[in-house]
Parts: sequence; structure tokens; C-alpha cells
Amino acid sequence: MNNIVPLSVENMNLADAMGFSPSAGSSGASVDLYRISTGVIQEVVEGKVANSPVFKIKKGDDEFLSRSMTVRFFVERQRWQKWDSVNNAFHRTVMSTNLNADLKDTLGTFNLGRPSGYIKDFNALPKDQQDYIRSVSRVKVLMGLATFIDPFVEGGEPVVEHNGEVPIVLDVKNRESLKSIDATIGKLMGKRVSPVENLITLAPEVRSMPNGNKFAVISAALGDTVGFAEGDNEVLGNFIDYVERSNEYVLNKWEENNVERISDEDAEIVANIVDVQDFE
Repeated sequence: MNNIVPLSVENMNLADAMGFSPSAGSSGASVDLYRISTGVIQEVVEGKVANSPVFKIKKGDDEFLSRSMTVRFFVERQRWQKWDSVNNAFHRTVMSTNLNADLKDTLGTFNLGRPSGYIKDFNALPKDQQDYIRSVSRVKVLMGLATFIDPFVEGGEPVVEHNGEVPIVLDVKNRESLKSIDATIGKLMGKRVSPVENLITLAPEVRSMPNGNKFAVISAALGDTVGFAEGDNEVLGNFIDYVERSNEYVLNKWEENNVERISDEDAEIVANIVDVQDFE
């Protein structure tokens, strides 16, 4: 452990800023983020073709791979997300510390049209509504400082840049991955240790779909306790700024698309509104 002063965020409760629950189980960016996803590549191992799980890492035009990494997590948020196959893009809600409230989205609706609250009898819903709800994914957005272990490009050539701790954003929606990460963070929170003070090792593992296709899930494990580091407050502030800027983009889209949904009668009322100046 070191003697660095613990984290603080001006005008914010630290727990609200970080977003980590005491029980972890329960488009503009202000930082130059590395974006992390998982995948499976084919490579020759001992003369045989093998399916290898990897982290796919992208920063600007740079793309490379890693088989594992250590992370100090600073911020956790959640959102709803839905793929739009027509426009080849994701629609999403604002990021929040939880999904209990109605969240504005880029469609101009709330929760991407997903019913809010707990659905008591999902099977009683019409099939088309069930299918729509399934198409809206819960995404946990994790932000932190990561160190990539032996990064390389596809083909095996090592990557010599991107050394040391770098800022990452990791979107996680796979249930097995979420369970492993939440359980690991929960162990720290149970000891009253923040995820900033302790390394967490992440590694991808191969899983198979019913059709035989391969995908990767994330396995998390506790690493060493390292304490706070010089500059951690600035890093946390940058991540909070990233969340606010991303949410601002979603809210602007909500206002833009929500106006298109109002009735003709309401639109006429809006059109007839004039500015009124107060006179003393």
C-alpha cells in the first residue's frame, strides 16, 4: 500500500461517481480510450488449427490483440442497447448507475421501448413483444486503467507500443462474463477495498453456440492490492466527463427524435408558442 490520498470528485458523492454497488452481484469522449471487445481467432498451435480466445483492442486506427490483461476499475455504469440492422448502428439509452428508472434513448423513447420494471410473467406476453424485449440488451459499461499482457497482432507479431496502464472502456452484456466480473468486484467491496486499489485479471475463454460457432466470455480473478496511484483523481474525473458527454449525445438525440413523435395537435401548439419578455 502507499500513502496517496484516496479518490474524490468535486460536487459528487464518490460512490455515485464510481457507480460500484456495495454488492456488485445485485458521442464525445474526454479521454483517449482503448475500446475492448472479445473474440475468437484461429491460429496454428503445435501444428494444429486452434480456436483461441482473445481481447480485441482498438485505439484510433490501431488494432491489436491480447490474451489477458490486468485492470483497476474506476467507474461502472449500465444502459440498454439495441442493434439497428437497417442503419447498421446501435441505439442506446443514457448510462446510469442502475436500470431501475426510465432512461431516455436515441430513439426518442424510454428504455428503447422495453417495458420498465420487473416483468412478472414474461411467457404471458405476445411472442412479438417477447422477441422485442429479447432484442434489447442490458450492457454494463466498465471504465478503468488496464495493462495488456503480451499484446500482439493477428499472425503473432508482438506489439511494442501501448505499454503500461492505459484508459479502457469495456462493454459487457454476456451473462457469464457479468457474473464473473461482478463476483470478483463484490469480493473487494465486501472487504471495503475499491476496485481502483486492487488489480483484477481478465482473461477470455472459448464457448460454443448450438450451431457450433465459437465466441468468448470473460473470466475475472483477483490480483494484487496496489493502492491508489498519483493521478488517479484526474483519471476518475476524465471517466466521469466521458459519461456526461456520452449521455449528452443521447439526450440530444432523444430531444431530436421525440419531437417527431408528438401529435399534430401538440405540434400546432408548439408552433404557436412565442417568446414572452418580462417587463419590470
